[in-house]
Amino acid sequence: MRNERISRRQALLGLAALAAAPRVLAEPPPPPGSARYAVELIVFRQLGALPAPILAPAVAATSTIAGRVVPLAESEWQLGSAEAALNRGGYTVLAHTAWAAIVPANGRTTAHLEDVLTQPTQVAGSVALQRGQYLFLGIELDYRPAEAGLSPSVVYSIREKRRVKFGERHYFDHPAIGAIASVVVPHGLVETE
Repeated sequence: MRNERISRRQALLGLAALAAAPRVLAEPPPPPGSARYAVELIVFRQLGALPAPILAPAVAATSTIAGRVVPLAESEWQLGSAEAALNRGGYTVLAHTAWAAIVPANGRTTAHLEDVLTQPTQVAGSVALQRGQYLFLGIELDYRPAEAGLSPSVVYSIREKRRVKFGERHYFDHPAIGAIASVVVPHGLVETE
């Protein structure tokens, strides 16, 4: 009978091979019937003085499901003209980002801003795309202004969910901040099998 023990060298080689394997192998495949969408988001500060903050629970710190959200390069963004118009109007853009999301049939995919933003910002939160008979976009954003005289505990929050249509710009309003979002089907991407 042959000795089935693994030598120390074989074990180390096996571990090295696992460490070098692409991360994609560890990610679960998308669920059957999933679809891919491109989501773009601009968050900006409203003009004028900040209103009195209203207490809201902080956005829960969780992470994006691996393999479901992929940040898009700036060359793929489509709301550049909206950002330019905001800048011309005197608004401060707090965050601008876009990502591709794989959303299962009758399910949702949530992108957490820290996973899709390329630069630090005063905005935290998440954006969920939910797919069923209709498509819904839910945003939960917290804005912590770094203005003189304000306590670090001052937070302005948007919590809103609404039905969205492809290619339209959707505006989420708050007295302190605003958000513009768009959902499109990326060119060349179709439902996964």
